[in-house]
Amino acid sequence: MEFESLTYQFPVVKTQIEPGLTIVHTAMGDGSPVVFIHGLGSYIPAWNKNLLPLSKHFRCIAIDLPGYGKSSKSLHPGTMDYYAEVVIKLMDKLGINKFNICGHSMGGVIAFKLAIEFPERVDKLFLSAPGGAETYSEDEKLLVENFISTERMINNDDKQIRNNVMVNFHHFPLDAQFMISDRIAIRKAGEFPLHAEIIARSASGVINSDVPFRLSGVKSKTMIIFGDNDKMIPNRFVHPELTPQKMIDTFKQNIQSVNIKIYPECGHFPQFEHPEIFNRDLIEFIL
Repeated sequence: MEFESLTYQFPVVKTQIEPGLTIVHTAMGDGSPVVFIHGLGSYIPAWNKNLLPLSKHFRCIAIDLPGYGKSSKSLHPGTMDYYAEVVIKLMDKLGINKFNICGHSMGGVIAFKLAIEFPERVDKLFLSAPGGAETYSEDEKLLVENFISTERMINNDDKQIRNNVMVNFHHFPLDAQFMISDRIAIRKAGEFPLHAEIIARSASGVINSDVPFRLSGVKSKTMIIFGDNDKMIPNRFVHPELTPQKMIDTFKQNIQSVNIKIYPECGHFPQFEHPEIFNRDLIEFIL
């Protein structure tokens, strides 16, 4: 299966933001714009349970980041600065000056970067299990980069892919099976090696980001959602001593206006495990 053959629940639009770089995104609903930014190794369908109900209240723009989903697969640095600039260029192309952001995991780090670097463009942040609070020593960076390497991504078998997806959930929903099936299928895509390299670079981009040192620069009103059984954040692989509460404390101590909510019986995918309450919370917060 090629990336272009992935099944998306919603119609998408292709926008060339610069020569050789096309960003695929949804364009649903009217009202205040909300930009949905997925996490590492993810894509637009991660928001399958959110876009339709939320489009009744907002202009929902969910994007495939460069190298992911159906967007261009040209190699790029994978830094949070790069992704933030891509979002700004897309908003410029769409004629959107100010927008809200709903970011998941790595998408939360990108959201913070946007709020810090482009405060005049960003209204509110509604973040699902965001990164951005952890710092890494040089040795820890090497461990992560060796674990999420291009070679490992390419060589993962079906069982490992299944485990990599399921660890994101407290109770794996049957309707999330497509996340496993798609990841297994795209291994045969001609552009998969590029996709794998971009994921590796993106992981490096997260752990080398300056966001944890600049959280006090986030002036946007922010709401953060965490699951009480998130196995991904903090990074248990290199930070077994950290707890989700310590991450929450870091956000509270540094971000001027932040509200944090914990969803019970929930893992790293609040928007998919508890979509009704997630959608309601987003609507109330943005409106």
